[in-house]
Amino acid sequence: MPPRLHLWLQRLSNRWVIKTGFLLFFCSAVYQLLRFEQWARGNGPYVRRPEIVGGLLPIGHFTSFFAWVRGGGWDTLLPAGLVIIIGAITVSFAFKRGFCGWICPVGTVWEACAELGRRLIGRNIKVFRWLDLLGRGVRYLLAAAFMLMLLMVVPLPEAVGFRELPYMWVADLKIIHLMAEPGWIATALVAAALSVLFGPVWCRYLCPLGGLYSAVGVLSPATVERDAGACIHCHRCSEVCHAFVEPERTARVWAPECDGCMDCVRACPVDGCLEARAFSRVRIAAWMWPVLVVGSWLIIYGFAVALGQWHSGLPPQAFKQAIEQGIIEQRTRGFFE
Repeated sequence: MPPRLHLWLQRLSNRWVIKTGFLLFFCSAVYQLLRFEQWARGNGPYVRRPEIVGGLLPIGHFTSFFAWVRGGGWDTLLPAGLVIIIGAITVSFAFKRGFCGWICPVGTVWEACAELGRRLIGRNIKVFRWLDLLGRGVRYLLAAAFMLMLLMVVPLPEAVGFRELPYMWVADLKIIHLMAEPGWIATALVAAALSVLFGPVWCRYLCPLGGLYSAVGVLSPATVERDAGACIHCHRCSEVCHAFVEPERTARVWAPECDGCMDCVRACPVDGCLEARAFSRVRIAAWMWPVLVVGSWLIIYGFAVALGQWHSGLPPQAFKQAIEQGIIEQRTRGFFE
């Protein structure tokens, strides 16, 4: 490969370039959703409601997802939420929690705080091992309790009926308004400060979806592998790992915290020592990994659009009526009362 082409591929496949792109796209979708709300309130021209913001309500859409798994049928009212979940699980299985590492806009915010800490103090502080294990255990317990509740506790008719509630239709807007509340802002600032010091604490210790995607990622056929004979134990791979994984201590990175960032592969000074491989046979170049992650995500999205399973089956007037009924304000205030 020509050196100049290789350099450009390295730059374009930089994780922060891709993650920032997804974050900016998500922020633009949020802005469009707020403009849609203004139209619904009679304060502006009509703009199409963006579907991607539906990912802000993982609980509601996971309720719909498990209803589908249990035989409750596909959600035709807000299908984008199901597509996002299926896409995240698929990418996480295929490419080692790739959704968290390359796509998730919420994770990008917390990781940016962690990166700020590494630039200010040189590194993120690694907590005691027992405390780290306890914190990660909380995340997996939350994920397990959440999934078991949706699979076994919530009656199927209730899970299916939740799709038809106006509460569900404007849940993305409710959460956006909730994020402007003083209580949430204070919590976010504390999480940001902790992330500067200790790394992305929300992603590592609290996010139940991260717990699910981590468990799925352990089963991934694609991961980073190390040639022990070629390793010079320079520690660079362990030093650059934002997830506190130590690739130099293992032949294959099974750790659920690994999100396939490829930082360790890029940092390794020995050619062929650290490589991403699928089924331990097919080599995946560091620049190709994000192409496969993002490409898989876009293919799933493209199929959903082509099959008519992305855009909402509800007319704009249904959302307008739900907004006019004051559901957003009533529920948001009730959260703190």
